[in-house]
Amino acid sequence: MIDGGCSLLYMNLTERLYCKMNNIDEVATIRLGSPFRERIVHEPTGKFLVVQGKDVGADGNLILEGMVRVADVPGKGAPDTLGAGELVFQTRGLSYRAAIVPQDAPPMVAAGSLFILRPDAARVTADYLVFFLNLPATQAVLRQLATGSTIPNLRRSAIEQLALPLPSLSDQHKLVALSRLVRQQADIETRLNALRMQELHLLAAARAGTESGSAGNSSPAKPIRAKSSDDAISQR
Repeated sequence: MIDGGCSLLYMNLTERLYCKMNNIDEVATIRLGSPFRERIVHEPTGKFLVVQGKDVGADGNLILEGMVRVADVPGKGAPDTLGAGELVFQTRGLSYRAAIVPQDAPPMVAAGSLFILRPDAARVTADYLVFFLNLPATQAVLRQLATGSTIPNLRRSAIEQLALPLPSLSDQHKLVALSRLVRQQADIETRLNALRMQELHLLAAARAGTESGSAGNSSPAKPIRAKSSDDAISQR
């Protein structure tokens, strides 16, 4: 996930770059996924992987593990398989994440609840478009555009008219690279905090063990008996 700090940094940088604003439909084509009208049943030997909302990772990557397979895809003609570099985009719920189809992906199709975006490579990179769509600021705008009370969903027109700051291709690569560095830094800080907490727990456990051991080994002091006159005589 792209954190808030990266979102703020992105907005500051795009302002400095004097980016031109374009609607999404000016730099990418959008189509719907395949309309599975019945429950999608997993077929272990199926040829096609089916991308559903749960398979869109927060980091902009598809989660291939556990993805459903099918032998046939509904609809007339050849299945609408996803191409490398295309985006799949969630349209329902409270999160509208996007992910890129990897270069070495097996044959896969998107479920009907997803949009498929094909960027115009001459104007926008797939990585930059995913980066922009997954920003917290963009997610907040998308939640405002969603309709429906039970399960909010995004209309195609809402995505098409979404404003996209469009720096040069060179600057797009730089922004994406910077976002990855910010994410890596956040991951490192998270791991460091976890290690610090683990160290504190170990120190606390060792301290408690030392104190309990000291208490168990101590013996009660013997009472001092006053000397009698008989004791005094026996010592002479």
